[in-house]
Amino acid sequence: MNLKGVLIDFGQTLAYLDREDDRRFRGELASVLGRYGCRRTSDEISHLLDNAYRGSTKGEVKDLHEFWKLLLKSLGIPERSELIQELTELRSRHVATGFKLYGEAVSVLSTLKKKYKLALVSNCGIGLSDVVRALGLADFFHCIVLSYEVGVRKPDRRIYLEALNTLKFEPQQCIFVADEISDLEGAREVGLKTLLVRQGEYTTHNTKDPSFKPDYQCNHISEITMFL
Repeated sequence: MNLKGVLIDFGQTLAYLDREDDRRFRGELASVLGRYGCRRTSDEISHLLDNAYRGSTKGEVKDLHEFWKLLLKSLGIPERSELIQELTELRSRHVATGFKLYGEAVSVLSTLKKKYKLALVSNCGIGLSDVVRALGLADFFHCIVLSYEVGVRKPDRRIYLEALNTLKFEPQQCIFVADEISDLEGAREVGLKTLLVRQGEYTTHNTKDPSFKPDYQCNHISEITMFL
């Protein structure tokens, strides 16, 4: 391949959710909300939190303050500045611990950066940019394209084109690396080469073409340098 750029997904490709830390975060969140009069169960709070995150992935909310306001509204809790501040501080304590990098992810990015321009392209809820910085990944990427910032999600072709326009490359000069086939389907429609990393939980989730075959595939992010 005569490649110049590599577009890479984040969740389940470079990093995964730390479920134990996420459990602690949700427990602390329920505790804080309980002190402000919330009578919902932890499961109900978690469900509404997940809905709020999903609802933020296409830019429906513009910042974390607005995110907390909408969550509080869904819980029927009056908006209070001190509560929003406490929720923001709680999240800040978990930013660097909520996700874990797969082994060798940093080494792989270091190797790729020597040969290509890299772009991070992710469907994500509000605030992932803080996570990327906290994990020490930001400097590896020539551009970072997050769905909540650009207002579109993969496999919408516009999110890939946003990265390509910033990199100033044509699609045929780049490859997209991800753990979900549906994301790779969108990449191929744009003209990108595709590389599937089979380490996520939802490899075939929302796949349109069950017979889709990526150009390359492997079982772990550490293996992608065999193709690049």
